[in-house]
Amino acid sequence: MKGYVLVRGLYSVITLWLLVTIIFAMVRLTGDPVKMKGEVGADPVYLDAIRHNWGLDRPVYAQYASFMGRLLLGDFGHSFEKALPVRTIYFERLPNSLKLGFAAYVISIVIGVPLGMLSALRVNTWWDSAGKLIALLGLSVPGFFLARVLTMFFGV
Repeated sequence: MKGYVLVRGLYSVITLWLLVTIIFAMVRLTGDPVKMKGEVGADPVYLDAIRHNWGLDRPVYAQYASFMGRLLLGDFGHSFEKALPVRTIYFERLPNSLKLGFAAYVISIVIGVPLGMLSALRVNTWWDSAGKLIALLGLSVPGFFLARVLTMFFGV
């Protein structure tokens, strides 16, 4: 059991590293963040000063090493949009995310467990087919689409 937990932990670390690396690369491939954030026709000297302040004037490998080092220390950087530390924004929104996750968990238990039990008790009946269909739809429908439909249904 201990070996299983260690292997799964190692897989989690590798997955997080790959995710962070891919996101870092994708952000760098989309273009210069300073040009995207800066105003049209802004002074190039001003843009260079912003690049220097954010460390974007260094080579990509140095930016990545610095980013990973700060990330390991718990420094998630600053938001370009809000000019606040990302950590502050994250913890500001964490309670609502936890409430939403808990509500989804309760709904899934309240609906999923009885439906699963009913499907198991009534194998090859209408209830079993309905349970399988609902489970398949729950796994297949993208969350953003389902959220939009439920917002339109319950919000209007």
